[in-house]
Amino acid sequence: MSRLRPWNPERDAAAVLAAFAGSDDLHRQAPPIRTLDEAHAYLADIADDALAIDVDGIAVGCISAADRDLRHGTAWMSYWLAPAARGRGLAARALDTRSRSLFADGFHRLELGARANNPASVAVAERAGFVREGVERERLRYVDEHGRDERFDVVRLARLATDPAPDLTPMELA
Repeated sequence: MSRLRPWNPERDAAAVLAAFAGSDDLHRQAPPIRTLDEAHAYLADIADDALAIDVDGIAVGCISAADRDLRHGTAWMSYWLAPAARGRGLAARALDTRSRSLFADGFHRLELGARANNPASVAVAERAGFVREGVERERLRYVDEHGRDERFDVVRLARLATDPAPDLTPMELA
C-alpha cells in the first residue's frame, strides 16, 4: 500500500540516508546527506513543507510544497524517489495527490522545475497534470567532484486548479 504521510525523523532518517547513498542525482536535491545526523537535519528542515511517500511502512520518497503564497494561491512543488522505488508511478501519483489536496485548500497554481537532462522527472510532472511552460537556459549550476562547474537548463511546468485532473489513482493522505 502506498500513501503520503508526515516524516518521522527517528523512523525515517535511515531510509533517507540509504536513498541518498544509492543515488548520485539526489545530492542535487538537498544538502549533502552522508550520515544519520545529516538525514535528521534534512528532515527537520523540510518538516513544514514535505510529506513522505510511504510504501508498506517504508519511506521511499518525498513530495514537497514549498514557498506557499496564500495571497496568490501558489506553491513550488518538488519530489524525489529512492532508486529502488522508481518506475512504478509513485512520484506521479504522489505529485497528483498532493496537488489535489493543495487545490482543495484553495491554492490555484502549482509550479515546478526539472532539469532538462532528467526526462524521467519531466515525465513525472506531465503524468501528474503539469504543463510545460518553457525552458530556463542554464538556470542551475552544480560543481562536480573535481571542482568543475556544470550548468543545466530547467524545464518549467505548472498545474492550475482549473486544469483537468490526470487519470491517476490518488494515494491515501495520512
